[in-house]
Amino acid sequence: MFVRPDILTTPNSALNGLDTAYKLPFEKDSLGKLPAMPGVYVIRDSSDRIIYVGKAKNLRKRVESYFRNDLNPKTRSMVGNARFFSFITAGHEDQALVLESNFIKCYKPHYNIQLIDGKSYPLIELTGEVFPILRKTRRVTTARSRYFGPYPKSGLLNLGLDSLRHAFPVRTCHRRIDPAKPTKPCLDFDLGLCLAPCGNRCSHDEYAQVVQNLSEFLNGKMRTLLRQLENNMDQASRSQQYERAVRYRDSYLALKGLFERYAVFAPRARDMDVFAFYQQGNLVAVVRQALREGRLIASTEFIYDLRGKEALDAVMRADLIIDFYHRFRVAAPARIAADAVGAEATIMRERLREALGAAISLASPRSTETSRLLRFAAENAEQKLIASTRASDIPAQLSVLKAVLDLEHMPVRIEGYDVSNISGKDATVSMVVFVAGRPAKDQYRLFNMRSLDTPNDPAMLAEALARRFARWRDITFGDPANLLLIDGGLSQLGAVCAVRDNAGVNVPVVGIAKKEELLYREGTPEPVRLSHDSGALLLLMAVRDEAHRFGKREFHKRHERPLKHR
Repeated sequence: MFVRPDILTTPNSALNGLDTAYKLPFEKDSLGKLPAMPGVYVIRDSSDRIIYVGKAKNLRKRVESYFRNDLNPKTRSMVGNARFFSFITAGHEDQALVLESNFIKCYKPHYNIQLIDGKSYPLIELTGEVFPILRKTRRVTTARSRYFGPYPKSGLLNLGLDSLRHAFPVRTCHRRIDPAKPTKPCLDFDLGLCLAPCGNRCSHDEYAQVVQNLSEFLNGKMRTLLRQLENNMDQASRSQQYERAVRYRDSYLALKGLFERYAVFAPRARDMDVFAFYQQGNLVAVVRQALREGRLIASTEFIYDLRGKEALDAVMRADLIIDFYHRFRVAAPARIAADAVGAEATIMRERLREALGAAISLASPRSTETSRLLRFAAENAEQKLIASTRASDIPAQLSVLKAVLDLEHMPVRIEGYDVSNISGKDATVSMVVFVAGRPAKDQYRLFNMRSLDTPNDPAMLAEALARRFARWRDITFGDPANLLLIDGGLSQLGAVCAVRDNAGVNVPVVGIAKKEELLYREGTPEPVRLSHDSGALLLLMAVRDEAHRFGKREFHKRHERPLKHR
């Protein structure tokens, strides 16, 4: 299936056609039908659901790589579920990037990394006109423009743009410029904020030089520009070009003021981008800090949902770094720092060079200065993830639970279960219900144990849940739950999952263990560790504690009655 470049301006047309795209079996024999050109490939499972969307410079080579023997665990799992694939060609890799982004947003494939912090960071854009326009944007729309950033705070960026225009008087208007038909310059020219190419007040070469200086400044080459402006000012003054000398002086003073805003952060460090990662369950916080001439000029943080229940290995870290540069289409420096040594460093270096260019080098964390920078970035990544999971609003907490527990649906309705007994006698299992993060006390239930009179929490939970599953669609219990939470670890989790499977019920079950408050999911012995400050963990602890409180209260009520009648 071929998509013309003009279709990219209306991506929904391509999205609508994806469901009927020509499908090929996911087999080696199908590789010959793939073109050796840029595009997007779409992988489906046996139910025809889209499970992965990827882009490629060369479709044939990229899909062929899935039939190697050295795949990482996530890719191996995806390949094991793949049954069909289709492809869409694009005229350029940038067009493939746009298509891939649109498809991922629309279909949310299970094996694609998802950026979930919901922020749209501002960028500085220099457009591709003959006389480029300087503006702020939140969207990467064309390959003709140059982009710089992203910047974490829009307000500070607005202040920075005002200062930039005094140092680099580049236009911000959308006037059509025709040197044969000059127009009257606007007020920006009188204020020194624009060279007024619309009125032929500057040559194309003079304007282009200012744009080039601005690009170099935004890329961190500040000292060089300061020296250059100072020399130009002196030369213009000596040649009695006083108007030009004043312009250079104003640019120099404005640029010097901007330069001094950036504190010296690592005086001995070379220009580089520092990346650090912090993981909790499926959530990963990524921090990128840009150092130029020893100064920290930008620090941005993102949260991704890996959606794959896997460790953050070297391949995944490299892919997250690559995703940053592709997403914002900003130029990567020649040097990138990440916490990787030995074989991991080799894997990351090769993957980064393949995607970003052969000149990319990976800074060694064994260097004292690089190690300090990585620790600082890692602390920021940890705080970013803790802050995001500490959110007080219920929708945010439920979104975090959906991500870290790899749930198919938002856990709007949670049922919590706990066992109460004295040496196995008169045992009960309490059931509490939380809807949208709030207790629904009219739906609480208590299950009396009928077959057990000795302590056995897994068996008691299994008996109670077997009775619950038998009435799973009973309207007296309310709507079916999106998540079952049980008080216990792997043994309790295994017992409940077994009776659930026997009953043919489809609902995720999670165990929460006391003391460390670890979360256990089915299918893996490794627990999920959330920060104790996390709002998502606090919600689950509230469900567990409420089940315990309700069970104890009812248990004591029953044992108080005989005493009252003595």
